[in-house]
Amino acid sequence: MKTDQYKIFIGSYGSTDQETIHWLNWKEGHWEKLAAVSGVENPSFLSFNHSQSHLFSVSEVEKGELISYKLDHDERRMKEMNRQSTNGWAPCYVENLKDQYLFTANYGGGNIIVHPVAQDGKIMPFCAEFDFSDIANEKGLTSHPHTIRQIPSTDRYMVADLGLNCLFIYEFNPIEGKLDLIEEIEAPEGSGPRHIAFHPSLNIVYVVNELNSSILTYSYQDKGENFKKLLQNIATIPSDWEGANYCADIHITPSGSFLFVSNRGHHSIASYFVSNNGLLEVYAYTNCKGEWPRNFAISPDEKYIFVANEHTHNIVTFQLEGNGDLLEIGNPYSIHRPVCIKIQEI
Repeated sequence: MKTDQYKIFIGSYGSTDQETIHWLNWKEGHWEKLAAVSGVENPSFLSFNHSQSHLFSVSEVEKGELISYKLDHDERRMKEMNRQSTNGWAPCYVENLKDQYLFTANYGGGNIIVHPVAQDGKIMPFCAEFDFSDIANEKGLTSHPHTIRQIPSTDRYMVADLGLNCLFIYEFNPIEGKLDLIEEIEAPEGSGPRHIAFHPSLNIVYVVNELNSSILTYSYQDKGENFKKLLQNIATIPSDWEGANYCADIHITPSGSFLFVSNRGHHSIASYFVSNNGLLEVYAYTNCKGEWPRNFAISPDEKYIFVANEHTHNIVTFQLEGNGDLLEIGNPYSIHRPVCIKIQEI
């Protein structure tokens, strides 16, 4: 019988003299620390290259940075290759495109930056930028782009801007070094779009909203066009909950059977059945055994969910049952303010 084992990377809030990126081994409920690095402040989001030989991290500070690490599995070491400015402050998300470009969202700077990536994994100076200041001025709002994701099987990208309460669709022109705005979708008032999940087989996208604790479900056409049709707007917390809540992360299982959202305030993972047409049905709210679940990850085999509880400084493991139940297993792993979790396929 195959042993359940995963290599897991954690980004955590902390200063440069603290270990803020952690490389862990998880095996059947037991944790082992493989490596950790200091020298990077607030690595709040991580991304792998396609072969997972390199790890890219943002540094969510005033003078934002993007850092490349080469992963040495034999020596259990993360070697810093180089770092580049994100030309904005508080970068909070990085997306890898075919190991050729990195797309970064500067939450505080109100812009999207594109960096080429060299064959050796080094990050080159940025080649393209889209600044939301003109759109923000027109709306009388402040831009806070929180996520940029490639629309599957297209050359287009979706940006969730929490401050502008909008979703933006872009095309990237690498020859001219431009991001061209194609479409703008305004979310219902007070939503605050934060993170995005695409259905694995349907032309459907799910957007979790930080400010009003909801999920928006949109359909789109094959080329990543016409997102105007809102199919569903569903809550992430029980109707009788009266406390404050701020949604954080959203993921759908590789099979497309279940979707999950993390609730900060309600301190739960909301679970949904995904119907054949992509619509959601609430299944359960599972206590996350900690506080402020900012980020979580689903194992590729859909057996486990790993939850990063920022305020209680721990990683909690849940076994995902076939009926959608989440059962806590093993012991929590203690890390100071974990805010991003990525699973390396081995």
